[in-house]
Amino acid sequence: MIRPIYKERYSALEQYVQRIMVQQLFPGCKINVKNQILLVDFTIKDPDYKAEYHLQVQYISQSWFKVFVLKPKIIGSVAIHMYPDNSLCLYYPPDISPFRRIWVGKDLIPMAALWICHYEQWLINGNIWKGREAPGHEQLLAQLNSRN
Repeated sequence: MIRPIYKERYSALEQYVQRIMVQQLFPGCKINVKNQILLVDFTIKDPDYKAEYHLQVQYISQSWFKVFVLKPKIIGSVAIHMYPDNSLCLYYPPDISPFRRIWVGKDLIPMAALWICHYEQWLINGNIWKGREAPGHEQLLAQLNSRN
């Protein structure tokens, strides 16, 4: 049986390509590697935003990556599309083919910037999330709200 490459946990070559692409697209990012995890730190700021956002992408391979807001401290919630570990929910996984490669520079950083835009809108519009919803998100949110 041939094992698909996109399911590998770690690839030094893939990590190198991801790093070069981020450097070309976003030269202001700070890039490090720690314990085989590619760490990409970047800032999103806009004069209309309430804060300057410092984010970090943690990337091992196609099967493991997360994006966190480091500053300001944001309390995670399903309402604002954050997972229990405070990583950002950037897309609905079934919407992306398992054969499609996720790129830090072309996908994750722009998705994180869009998440920040939706979060800023959420802060000013009465806590209504304007981003796309995954199927079943409204029911999950209702269940969590009924427990409180």
